[in-house]
Amino acid sequence: MTIDELKVQISAAIADGCMAEIFFLLDSDNGMQIKKADIDEVPQAELTSMFVESITNKILLNDDLSLIELSSADDRRETIYHYDLPDVPHELQHLRSIIAADEFDEFSFADDRLNNLEGILILLGNAEHQMALYKYQYPISLLRKDTGFNLMRSRGSNRFKKLDEDVLKINAKFEFFKIGGQYYIFDLKALERFFGFHDAIKNIATQGIDNIRQADLVEDVQVFSDRLDDISFSRKLVKAASSSPVLNLIPNAEVVSFASTHPALRGQFKFTADGERFSLATKKSQGLFLKLLNDDFLQSELTKRYYDSLAKDAIEAAVEGVGIEVI
Repeated sequence: MTIDELKVQISAAIADGCMAEIFFLLDSDNGMQIKKADIDEVPQAELTSMFVESITNKILLNDDLSLIELSSADDRRETIYHYDLPDVPHELQHLRSIIAADEFDEFSFADDRLNNLEGILILLGNAEHQMALYKYQYPISLLRKDTGFNLMRSRGSNRFKKLDEDVLKINAKFEFFKIGGQYYIFDLKALERFFGFHDAIKNIATQGIDNIRQADLVEDVQVFSDRLDDISFSRKLVKAASSSPVLNLIPNAEVVSFASTHPALRGQFKFTADGERFSLATKKSQGLFLKLLNDDFLQSELTKRYYDSLAKDAIEAAVEGVGIEVI
């Protein structure tokens, strides 16, 4: 799937005739529940226009947007991540539910409470094409009548009166979406809030540690296992598991030599007495080692300058057999 192919799918889902249905994801004593929001026709049409406009500007008209696999995630901006891990967090699977199911109980002010709201699900589309959005519910988006003393304008006058109902604010931001049977991520930080994602990442990160162990490039890989609960660090280990251009592809002796002589790395690592393996006792050296596995330390052939590059896309050069990396 390319970014252009994804845009074609999205365009079909938000074409003329598209309508938005809003669902609330509520945390209850019986677990997470999905309730359909009964919204007047006019504001529902306005919500539809708001999300369609957001998707159009954020995705369809964004020529700088790139699409990469989540397992290869780096810190670049303007990116959609395709969720390619085998384990999908339960929170994301709710997007599948609103696409697959036709009937949900309506949200009831008598039986349900807005302060139990965990997320807002938006179903966009038509009979043939559908797209589901996940909007994380931040506490500041709910103005509760029983918190503080809230005033509102009394209709038809300049007088203020006390707010006697909760107010839910909905903006056009969303963090995840599902289309064509696949999940896509806009906001990695929001995804990291889901405990199911922690488990999915740790499972793949553990494979990354095994890959490093089998390569016999590090003296003690336990230093990586000790940091698996650090989700940001575990995400970096995932790249070592799935897409390192260095591990088991470049001879260990060349990797050690590179780390010993590169201007950005020289003196940053300690090695075993025989000089064949890395000794990674500090968090700084562990982080640099993972960047080394991701081939982040580059030199321009034109200027001969050295760069620490977080984002690289491989492309084919005009000359057959020559590879170029776009940073």
